[in-house]
Amino acid sequence: MKIKINWGTGILIFLVIFFIAIFSFVYFSFQLQINLVEDDYYPKEITYQKQIDKMHNLEVLGDKISIRKEEGILILTFPEAHKSKFEGKIHIYRPSDAGMDKVLEIVTDQNNRQFIPVDQLINGKYILKIDWACEGTGYYQEIVFIK
Repeated sequence: MKIKINWGTGILIFLVIFFIAIFSFVYFSFQLQINLVEDDYYPKEITYQKQIDKMHNLEVLGDKISIRKEEGILILTFPEAHKSKFEGKIHIYRPSDAGMDKVLEIVTDQNNRQFIPVDQLINGKYILKIDWACEGTGYYQEIVFIK
């Protein structure tokens, strides 16, 4: 026996499949997590010139932060040109997952070193966004590291 489908039944089958596909796409799009680099782009854009000035100050200084990785610890060594107290923040930025970001205060020892424990971090790429000031001058540096 041969099943005969007329054009009305064909249109109905097409529409049912089409709506199932559309609803499936909508459902899966709501399940997808979207991580933005910044939640508030506009205020960051307004203050970006200050960040550019801080990067220029670092170039003028000529000495950048060095990074050394030891067992479970990152050691940041701040420039020797400044022996006074540093103040600022270190943003440990994970590009693939905003939930893994961490922000730390800069607390250096007498040798201008900052120790950052990395045992709790998941393996992958991180960017250290270091924004600090010393003697009234602001500096900014980004360092990429892979755990």
